[in-house]
Amino acid sequence: MALLRFYARADLLVYVPGARPGQGESPRYVGRGFVRGEPNKGGAQYPALKEAFECDEDSDAARRLVKLTRRDGSLWPADATTAAACGVEFTPVEFRDGAWLAKSAAPAPALARVTEKKAES
Repeated sequence: MALLRFYARADLLVYVPGARPGQGESPRYVGRGFVRGEPNKGGAQYPALKEAFECDEDSDAARRLVKLTRRDGSLWPADATTAAACGVEFTPVEFRDGAWLAKSAAPAPALARVTEKKAES
């Protein structure tokens, strides 16, 4: 039985299939950690983890994540085996600036300040 491995993608939150948080617990998301928010300073955060979420290929969780990856592109397959199971092309990714990004993707361009030249008098 093979393991399928997934990384969080962009700012999408995908519930861990079958995980039921208890009262007062935070929900679990695939490939994401939990950072408790400070009172009066902002809510909880779910940053991407460097470790891939793993599940058995024959599990209900794997079937759900394969469907979401194939249909919506909700997760990055972490390896070629997982991509093949999802029926999508494998895109190598790297962990940059706290997120998983395609290796071929250029970093986001810095905002340029637009200025107008004043006509010389």
